[in-house]
Amino acid sequence: MKFNYRKLIIPVFILIVISMFAYSFNWFPTGYVGTTRKNQINLGCICHDDTASSIVNVQILGPDSVPAGTTALYRIKMSGGPAITGGFNIANQRDNGNDTLTLSGVPGDTMIRKQEGELTHSHPKPFSSDTVSWIFRYSASSVTGYDTLFATGNSTNNNQSTDTVDLWNWSLNKPVRIYNPIGIINISSVAREFSLSQNYPNPFNPVTHIKFTVAKNSDIKIKIYDILGNVIAVPVSGNMKQGEYIMDFNASGYASGAYFYSLIADGQTISTKKMLMIK
Repeated sequence: MKFNYRKLIIPVFILIVISMFAYSFNWFPTGYVGTTRKNQINLGCICHDDTASSIVNVQILGPDSVPAGTTALYRIKMSGGPAITGGFNIANQRDNGNDTLTLSGVPGDTMIRKQEGELTHSHPKPFSSDTVSWIFRYSASSVTGYDTLFATGNSTNNNQSTDTVDLWNWSLNKPVRIYNPIGIINISSVAREFSLSQNYPNPFNPVTHIKFTVAKNSDIKIKIYDILGNVIAVPVSGNMKQGEYIMDFNASGYASGAYFYSLIADGQTISTKKMLMIK
């Protein structure tokens, strides 16, 4: 009896394709990209389940606006599902195009890796109190405009398989405005005294405006302090003419919390006020 090898071709081919598909997703032990809603593909983590789960909550946390040419910190946060270990995929799409230089991990963080311009996990990260998160960097283009961040999170039971007990979901898409910071603007050349106004908006995220007046030509400094009194920034420093000014302070590189800012003229502190940043 002669064996018909041709009958094996189609089943073997199908088996190879399925195996390659499953392996390509690698059940996410070292991460995978291309699973977000970028380009409206809506692929997701289909090796675990075909449908996103509302039980899993995925959020992209960070500033809504970033000054052109600067870098801001963002966080992807996930809760719900089996909540033993988790993985993620985050991507961006600038003005309907691709920018592979925009996203990066925080230096020294081995939990995040980059692939094809997108970020994913290098190995599953354990949950803590039903929550897991990763911090990453977003480098804004030098050209103003709008960008969008997309994320997918996968909550697993860490049994290294593709079973449907593991659950995943997409985040809401996060628009990011890239703008030119105005720096320091001279509103008026008339001022009767040194003064420092309350910043606005307050609370803010991540940019706020600070208005101050200069009574005469002086060496002017605006110093920003953390809650412990450490100077963290000096956005204004130099000789300034009499007048009324307004400046932007961008706190995208700092943690949420209370900060203080002071107006100093010729070495003398004129006024100090408190401001609050909430990311």
